[in-house]
Amino acid sequence: MKSIFSDKKVIGVAKWSLILMTVFIVVIILILVTSATINTTYANSFIKGVSVAGIDIGGLSYEQARDKLQSRIDQVNGEGFAYKSDLKTVTIYPTVSALGASDASYSIVYWDIDKSLGQVLAFQNNQSLGSLFSKIKVISFGENFPVLYSWDRQQHGQILEDSFIDVLSEKVEAEFYFDANNELKIIPEQAGQTLSYKQAIDSTQFLIEDLSAGEIKLDTIEAQPQVTEGLIKSKENEILSITNRGDFYITYLENDWNIPNDAWRNWLKLGINSDNTYSTKIDKEKLNTYLEEIGIKAKIEKPVQDAKFKLEDGKVSEFIQSQAGQSIDIEQSLAAINTTLMISGELEVELSVNIIEPQVATQDVNDLGIVEILGTGVSDFSGSPPNRIHNINVGADTLDGLLIEPGQEFSLVKSLGEIDGEHGYLQELVIKGDKTIPEYGGGLCQIGTTVFRAALSTGLDITERRNHSYRVSYYEPAGTDATIYNPWPDFKFKNDTEKYILIKTRIDGNTLYFDFWGTSDNRVASTTYPVIYNIVSPPPARIIKTTELAVGQRKCTERAHNGADAKFDYTVAYADGRETREETFYSHYIPWQEVCLLGVTEEELAAENASSTPPEDEAS
Repeated sequence: MKSIFSDKKVIGVAKWSLILMTVFIVVIILILVTSATINTTYANSFIKGVSVAGIDIGGLSYEQARDKLQSRIDQVNGEGFAYKSDLKTVTIYPTVSALGASDASYSIVYWDIDKSLGQVLAFQNNQSLGSLFSKIKVISFGENFPVLYSWDRQQHGQILEDSFIDVLSEKVEAEFYFDANNELKIIPEQAGQTLSYKQAIDSTQFLIEDLSAGEIKLDTIEAQPQVTEGLIKSKENEILSITNRGDFYITYLENDWNIPNDAWRNWLKLGINSDNTYSTKIDKEKLNTYLEEIGIKAKIEKPVQDAKFKLEDGKVSEFIQSQAGQSIDIEQSLAAINTTLMISGELEVELSVNIIEPQVATQDVNDLGIVEILGTGVSDFSGSPPNRIHNINVGADTLDGLLIEPGQEFSLVKSLGEIDGEHGYLQELVIKGDKTIPEYGGGLCQIGTTVFRAALSTGLDITERRNHSYRVSYYEPAGTDATIYNPWPDFKFKNDTEKYILIKTRIDGNTLYFDFWGTSDNRVASTTYPVIYNIVSPPPARIIKTTELAVGQRKCTERAHNGADAKFDYTVAYADGRETREETFYSHYIPWQEVCLLGVTEEELAAENASSTPPEDEAS
């Protein structure tokens, strides 16, 4: 006979199973409803509680959030970072201004709004269960996302140090040399002054991440030399024993060079070791200079050469074969020389040489697939000064005939190579802190802009692009430009075709053309005409007093012009079934403030430096 207790137990289990299943279904429904509610409520805006760098963007659309962050960035760009010492105050702006033309200006601090908002969108678009609970937590308690930025910390620090060098007494390390009678002579050390630069740069990073401008205090620190007269005297026997060993011999393959004793002995210095002791070493700069002056570098070193081609009657013919480059590894060579100094025997060292392989090797021209123009970029540089026109020609010639492999990411900065006088470029003046410095390469942004337009026309994958800090007349319509500066920002795209792309350049009057040749895969690229909005008037002119000009002389940047925002849509439809690429390119231009250098006396400049007032402004 069946037990009544067994029946009740079965009924009880079934009852609780039903309850649990009901609760589970209710929870699932609640989760789905909550998720759907959040997704619906914030389909076109950021969820409540979200902030970037402490700036609340909850409930704002992408464009509204972008404008709000940009407004704060503009404020920081306008105010800069003020560094105050007992000697003077210097303001360093996130954008380095050029005296010649606004497109030669560049940023040392760049806040990437789209990437910053992109990380929030990635969080918001995550549909996982864990993400739902995170979103509920954000709505309830808030969440601050970091602002993403690029910062040339090294250059920022160098500008800071250069701005104060004229008011500090320099530390001088003790040195030694040998006179004509081979006697050791010592130049005594001198104590100097420095400022708390590292602490100041660390404080700057905090302001950058907080999207804040502000004043940073610099403390004066006594700078004591490490190499002293007493230290050199304690090492005198070691120094003399090394210099008594005769001539030095440097070799490379079948070549050898004899360096007389009276030459190399004056390259010696006391250098610090890893264990903080000192020993006699060769000075790197003096060695490097000697290798250049007597032609050793010219004998050994040769530049790397990618394969480059030219077009004749619509066909590709070989122009320059690829060639591996080589350069002296000065660090390895110096280490070998310093090791040899410490070992008895003949002073002989073989130079270390680095081999640099080309990115694009010479190929059979029939396999390149260069049969037609895929796209063309065009820009106009009418009204450019002579130096700018010269640099545009040099840059265009450098890229003419360059090949880009299938699948290769093209870097414009890397492809242009060294930007200096040795490679044919001319200089323009830029303002760094309170100094006016000549720099090479003004006008190369004309190259960047034209390559950007050629890549858009070809329908390529743009992987890195940044607009200029200021709106530039050469690059209208606004929003279709690309700025470059070594080492960054760069302009990059990927050759996502299955054949090589050949870059051909041409200049007709004041018009620059970049033609991209290859094999069409029938993709169709299109761009909308840029929308210009948020037009802002420029601030008053900024006056920088200097002794580098004659007293009363005034030298200004090009005329002031408005700031603005711009955007356009880029669409690429592929014939091979790939998903259509849709992308919006945003650009923000700071109002271009006229900056003028004014020549003053040393006394007037000293009085200016002694005050703690910010740089003087005047009405435009």
